[in-house]
Amino acid sequence: RLNHAFPPFDNPKVRQVMWKLVDQASILEAIGIPAKYRLDRCNSFWMCDTPYSTEAGAGAGRYDVAAAKAELAASGYKGEPVIVLDIAGSIAETASRVLQQSMKQAGFNVQAQQMDWGTVLARRAKKEGWSMFPVYSNGTDMLNPLTHFYVASTCADYPGWSCDQRIPKLLEQFTRADGLEAQRKLAAEIQVLAYELTPAVMWGQFTRPAGYRTSLTNFIESSYPFFWQVEKA
Repeated sequence: RLNHAFPPFDNPKVRQVMWKLVDQASILEAIGIPAKYRLDRCNSFWMCDTPYSTEAGAGAGRYDVAAAKAELAASGYKGEPVIVLDIAGSIAETASRVLQQSMKQAGFNVQAQQMDWGTVLARRAKKEGWSMFPVYSNGTDMLNPLTHFYVASTCADYPGWSCDQRIPKLLEQFTRADGLEAQRKLAAEIQVLAYELTPAVMWGQFTRPAGYRTSLTNFIESSYPFFWQVEKA
């Protein structure tokens, strides 16, 4: 998540450089996700292989450190520190470290700070003193524009404070759209604007497998663990 209210990511040209610095395959490998449980690249804000999955606007998402370096040099970036709120000991911190390496190669002045999640929540509530933080989210929260934290909150008082007045209007149209195809079209239009706005950048899509004893039955298949109605044979 990028902080649009605080330099350097108050500059949209600087924000857009970030799309060329995320090597999703390397990040997911670094955090230990086996190949069969990850996608090497997903450019869709609404997750890949889902009803609203789209490549619209994703041309900006090509990993290219050399191109990012040139864009950053032309963006007006003045060397301001990029203060990263890293969640100590988490897979998000590992992902962040890989991204930070690319950022440094491109010319960003990266200053990482380790802390627990509670401290991140307190720090991110303020509009100054931080630039970005890494986090992973459940796919069910990212599946469409109305539930995606950083798109649904566009132009709202929500940490990161990203705003493009065109997006809330399209979100309203999405709620009124008649049928999946109309919604898919609007989701694609929203994503094009989101790539321009850069409320956040995606560091990869992966699955967390679950295992259980064969003597247990009646598990509810879900993205979240449920611990009721389970029986032991």
